[in-house]
Amino acid sequence: MSGEVTMTTVNPNGESEFVEPEVAELLDPRALLADWANAKDEWVRLLVAEVIATARPVGESTAEKAYQLFRQEKALDERELPVVPQLNIEARQDESAPPLTLTRISEVHGINALVSGSVIEPHEGLTILYGENGTGKTGYSRVFKALANSRTADTILGDIEAGAVEEQSAKLEFTLGDQAQTLAWAGDRGVSPFTRMSIFDSPAVTAHVDDDLDYVYVPVALALFKHVTVAIQAVAGHVDSTIAGLSSGSTGLLSRFQRGSMIYPLIEALGASSDLVDLKSKAKAGKGVDAELDSLTQAVAALRANTMGTQITAFKSQQRVLAQAGAAADALSAFDQAAYNAARVTRTQLGTDYATFRSELFAAADLPAGPDDTWNDFIERGDTYRQHLVALGVHDADRCLYCRQALLDPARDLLTRYSTYLEDKISADIRTTDTTLTTFNRHISSIQGNDMTAFMEEHKDSGEADRPTYFAQVEVIENARSAIAAALADSQTVDIKITELITPAKSTVSNALTTTGMSISELENQQQNRVKVLDDKQTELLELKDAVELGLSWPLIETQVKSAKEADRLRTLKKPMPQMARAITELSKTASNNLINLSFDALFLEECEALRTPPMKLQFVGRDGKAQRRKVMTGKHKPSKVLSEGEQKVLALADFLAEARLAGITAPVIFDDPVSSLDHRRVNEVAQRIAQLADNIQVIVFTHDILFATTLLNLSEKSKRCSLFQITDESGKGQVTRATGLRTDSLSAIRGRINAAIQNAKAQEGEVRDAFVRMAYSHVRAWCEVFTEEELLKGVTKRYRANVQMTTLPSIDGSKLDEIGPKVTEIFEVACRYIDGHSQPLVTLGVSPTLTGLEQHWTELQNLKKVNDRKS
Repeated sequence: MSGEVTMTTVNPNGESEFVEPEVAELLDPRALLADWANAKDEWVRLLVAEVIATARPVGESTAEKAYQLFRQEKALDERELPVVPQLNIEARQDESAPPLTLTRISEVHGINALVSGSVIEPHEGLTILYGENGTGKTGYSRVFKALANSRTADTILGDIEAGAVEEQSAKLEFTLGDQAQTLAWAGDRGVSPFTRMSIFDSPAVTAHVDDDLDYVYVPVALALFKHVTVAIQAVAGHVDSTIAGLSSGSTGLLSRFQRGSMIYPLIEALGASSDLVDLKSKAKAGKGVDAELDSLTQAVAALRANTMGTQITAFKSQQRVLAQAGAAADALSAFDQAAYNAARVTRTQLGTDYATFRSELFAAADLPAGPDDTWNDFIERGDTYRQHLVALGVHDADRCLYCRQALLDPARDLLTRYSTYLEDKISADIRTTDTTLTTFNRHISSIQGNDMTAFMEEHKDSGEADRPTYFAQVEVIENARSAIAAALADSQTVDIKITELITPAKSTVSNALTTTGMSISELENQQQNRVKVLDDKQTELLELKDAVELGLSWPLIETQVKSAKEADRLRTLKKPMPQMARAITELSKTASNNLINLSFDALFLEECEALRTPPMKLQFVGRDGKAQRRKVMTGKHKPSKVLSEGEQKVLALADFLAEARLAGITAPVIFDDPVSSLDHRRVNEVAQRIAQLADNIQVIVFTHDILFATTLLNLSEKSKRCSLFQITDESGKGQVTRATGLRTDSLSAIRGRINAAIQNAKAQEGEVRDAFVRMAYSHVRAWCEVFTEEELLKGVTKRYRANVQMTTLPSIDGSKLDEIGPKVTEIFEVACRYIDGHSQPLVTLGVSPTLTGLEQHWTELQNLKKVNDRKS
């Protein structure tokens, strides 16, 4: 294609730029791609060569081969694949497709409740499918949209009131080139070769007016850019998959090493930057290492056993027993046995003396009972009360302390005896001696013996050899303590030779206590050193284990580091791939501008002129190797914000027709109600454009607009490239019948109805005959109108056409009007007088038509037609 066009483009900043008219030169996208690929790596040339050779997307095997070549070319793998030579492509423009023509649509089932049995046989030129709203046209149009997978294809429903869902199907007969073929359609969308059909309907208006629209037709050569982009993305996908495999593979390597060792963080951070030489120097292996590992393991186990702790505990228990025994020995040694025994003897003697003294003192006192301890308490409490009264200064020596009666001489004598008794020296000595004995008791009772008792209980059943060496000494001390404590508790004399028993035992216990303390100190010092030694040994064992594991895991470590290095390198090598995709996009823009945009711009302006659309600018936008277009008005406004509904529709029609013509139309073009919202003038313009389109290709029109349908029929009269099908809902939705016209009758059809009515009238009598005659006259009236339109006026004007066909005006023969017109008018008026559609004067209501008069009038009309035919 070459030619001068004017257009605007969108720069990278999204701003429109005016491009001066230029002559578009032919270029072959294949050669453009080849020149680009020759400056790239071999793997890119491999992909481009495959796309150019097959004109299809590359297969997985080719993408895999390109990836292997990429790896070998980048020295990731050893080179094995052959060198890819430079591409040498000759420019050519040879895209073509065999023409597709629909010949028959039948056996439609499960579509929008359409009745079965209808058949549509589209004309190779124009086919009009006329029907009022709701008669079922939409069901047939949806079948075409689904087959073509058009932008506005709807979901096809069956009979929503039916109980069961019926499978969608239809039979389509068509020719592809010179070959007749049949398709059993089962509801699929986008069935080849019907995807080449172009379909326009009302929902498509918005897309064709406002949207950034991709081209339905993309030249095969232009599609190569997308195939190359997808192929490069496939190789990039292989790179990503390899990186993912190299990076995310779970080796469990880190779990083999122990946290806390010096090697652990090196394994934790193992990657492309790891120093393998330094890491390998930390590995240990060999027979000596195994022996060292066993030795360290045993040492740590021994240190962890902590037997010294048990020994320290045992020694401290012994220390408590010995300390208690030593303290007891010291206390017993300090016990003055002789003094105690002497005090014990003195106390016994004083008790006897005191009893004798008391008995003699109160022998003549006439006491009610002997002077026992209770009586003694009575006396002492009375004296205590007396001293209290003396201290208060209220004591009266002449009165009794208790009854307050005056004292008589016998009573005074008794009180004197009481005083003598209380002030007696024997009582004082007794108190002093009791105090001494109490001191001895406290001294002995304070000696602790619980640990010694438990110690002796623990070892009482043990043999002599199994007992501690100091057992006998502790036993001596504890027995002495127990015996003395028992004697003191029973107020008995202590007859144990304490010094002879305790002194030797005390010496042995003291020496044992000193030895035990030294053992405890030594063990505690050793234990403190053991904690430090254990920590050192454990650290040494930890490091040795990881060093050994490092050697065992070295092949896996090398593999992981190698994988990380390869993944890093692949990431670096992948960085240019998105730039390649952008470069392909720029090449595609250049090619699409040459192959599509410039051509489309010219076709669009041509269609706009034919349809009288408002002035419009086109912008061509390319992204990701795609060709797109955008329409704007002054001030960059969207057309829908400025134009009326009718103007938008003709603009959409211009865009649609330009796009359909862009590829060179080789398949049916389908219009679904294209003139709704249009005035009569634009309806005529659209009809003329569609009729012109049908002169060379197959066009199918769905419409409910009788003016539009009639205009199409009239425009197709000369070419005879037109078929009319009427869709009704009389016997169910979508009933299709072939028709010859819309609400217009031919002379031959009316003639048949008149002849039939005359024959029926001849066979009847009376009112029935009269009715048939009146019916025949109504047909005569219609015959006069059609004869006048078609024969006398040559179709210059018709009842269902909005315009006067001035081009046929010279064909009218004025002499025929003068000769034939008056007689036709006369019979027309007679017919009007006999039909019910006209009111009649009162004087003529009773006049009935006759069969003879009807036959005479009909004969005259037939003769007038013959006269007209002869003069023509």
